[in-house]
Amino acid sequence: MGATQQFTATAKYSDGSTADVSATASWTAATQATATVNASGLATGVASGSTTVTASLSGIIGSSMLAVNAKVLTSVAVSPTSATIGVGATQQFRATATYNDGSTADVTSAANWTVATPTLASVNSSGLATGVASGSTAVTASLSGVSGTSTLNVGANVAMWHFDAQRSGLNAGEGSLTPSNVSMPTFGKLFSYLVDGYVYGQPLLVSNVTITGSAHNLVLVATENDSVYAFDADTYGSGTPLWQVSLLQSGETPLTGGSILPYQGITSTPAIDLTSNTMYVVSTETSSASGGTFRLHALGITSGAEKFGGPVTIQASVPGTNSDSVNGVVTLTTSCLQRAALLVANGTVFIGFGACHSGWLLAYDEQTLTQTGVFNASPNLNGEGTYGGAGGVWMGGGGPAADSSGNVYITTGNGPYDGLTAFGDSVLKFDPQLNLLDHFTPYDYEFMDCKDSDLAAGGLLLIPGSTEALAGGKTGKLYLVNTAGLGGEQPNDAGATQTLWFEADLAPPYSASCTDNQGNTWTTDINSYEIFGTAAYFNGSVYLGVTPTMSGVPGGVRQFAYSGLLTPGVESSPNILESSYGTTPFLSASGTANGILWMIDHGDPIQGAGTQTTAILRAYDASNLATELYNSGANSGDTPGYGIKFTSPIVANGKVYIATGHDPVSAVNPQGELDVYGLTGQ
Repeated sequence: MGATQQFTATAKYSDGSTADVSATASWTAATQATATVNASGLATGVASGSTTVTASLSGIIGSSMLAVNAKVLTSVAVSPTSATIGVGATQQFRATATYNDGSTADVTSAANWTVATPTLASVNSSGLATGVASGSTAVTASLSGVSGTSTLNVGANVAMWHFDAQRSGLNAGEGSLTPSNVSMPTFGKLFSYLVDGYVYGQPLLVSNVTITGSAHNLVLVATENDSVYAFDADTYGSGTPLWQVSLLQSGETPLTGGSILPYQGITSTPAIDLTSNTMYVVSTETSSASGGTFRLHALGITSGAEKFGGPVTIQASVPGTNSDSVNGVVTLTTSCLQRAALLVANGTVFIGFGACHSGWLLAYDEQTLTQTGVFNASPNLNGEGTYGGAGGVWMGGGGPAADSSGNVYITTGNGPYDGLTAFGDSVLKFDPQLNLLDHFTPYDYEFMDCKDSDLAAGGLLLIPGSTEALAGGKTGKLYLVNTAGLGGEQPNDAGATQTLWFEADLAPPYSASCTDNQGNTWTTDINSYEIFGTAAYFNGSVYLGVTPTMSGVPGGVRQFAYSGLLTPGVESSPNILESSYGTTPFLSASGTANGILWMIDHGDPIQGAGTQTTAILRAYDASNLATELYNSGANSGDTPGYGIKFTSPIVANGKVYIATGHDPVSAVNPQGELDVYGLTGQ
């Protein structure tokens, strides 16, 4: 059916001669439901059966029998035969039918499309597949009882700190790890990679990257020795990185004698633009020729090569009269620490600095690496207390957050506040060029400045599906603020949507006082714990971890139901140590199911208050934090390296990645460690 047959009419005359009269004869088919024939004798099958095809000329007729056989579908092929996409990305599949007569046809729109595992991917009636969660599934096209199949691999990407620009801390596309299989002996430590320095930032992961002709899931880390590594995220092999680059130039070393020991190189978590496959990194280096500098690098993730004319030296200055000013100008120097995680949003890289006399937030164009915005948190006024800080942007290792409209949000550390040019201990909202749009400042900011009670000890969560942001710092108080109107500074924090304590029911707040450099005494309520992390969000709940400030005080991660306001719920156990410096949870789930909360218990971390101890990776059922699923301390073979304060795990493609210290800080050239956990197959 659908095939053609050319007939020929030959006339024979009385003198014995012959002639081809196909073009002049009149052609007919006796049963046009079976076949048709055109004026030149070309017959086309319509349906199975037989019919007579007749040619007539000058009253003389000739005929032939045409049998039309049914066209049988023999196979369906789906292309591409294998594809890899990220969670949320799409892949167009096509179906091609082959028939018994050798003909083919595109039947993409006629076929019935299905996926074997709907929790991993979906496919519509046109063959367009969408990744839902990490894993592999078959994609099938069926037609008339014949089918063809392709393989779709779905991989997750963790391209920036705490997963996304909202800093949600949620990978909702995890298809392998579930509360039922994350336990010993089916889950544990798989292997560890060693690197040339401590990793204070979070690992990053990009799926399906082609390097020298082979596809890999990449896990990337940056060290305090100013090196960047890319490893195969799934297979240890010989432990050799797929690539490694040093960002130091001739005659340079990482900074020494800074707040990070023994070397201070790359402290913050880099950020990756998946559109251009570019990793943005800020390094700190020093040389006898130029002294200390910060540089912004744009590295291609397939090789580590510099892009866009990079690197560029980071420089910034603003008019000001604070104690750091020279001739009326305040200048960024390497007395600052670039701890805050980088943010890539709307074609811009955002970089925060703290641990110096005034905090900074800078913006750079992704493609040209030119500076597009500068903000200083207190160019005219000095800070109080031991450190004299003024609005540092360090955010407990977290980083600036961005909403869907391109607005950028940060928290600042202790420092003066006047609502004009000084914005210590505040939540700030900017446009992409760092024009300040709005702010929230706690009413007891004078106490916070005096007591070194940074709001920026913790990061900022933009709660998905809402206009609310959540922040908290060293006083232990949580601030829920509306990004549509942050509220400024008002008595009793009237501008906030809600203020509450992490565990007023378990460790009630108490009054504390501080006397500043001018002899003023400030009094407010604080609690027996501090917030050195960022909250995460999953399934209508916010999850936040704390650090106790005294023994016997409950301290772990707590779940808060969110419905416009926060309601405290279940808290994890056991408690973490007083000196652990922060718990930033990370959640994995498959959509709204199989939620697992992951956290690093840093113990006594490197450069902590006590003798450093190894970290512990813990996992909890996100629907009930009272249920601990996994504890790496329960099996000596699962022990990671030494804890590093403020660090956070990531979860992707069935594995968990944490950065720890391989050697104590007292070692010569201490190494860092990337520990990888997953299903063991036991």
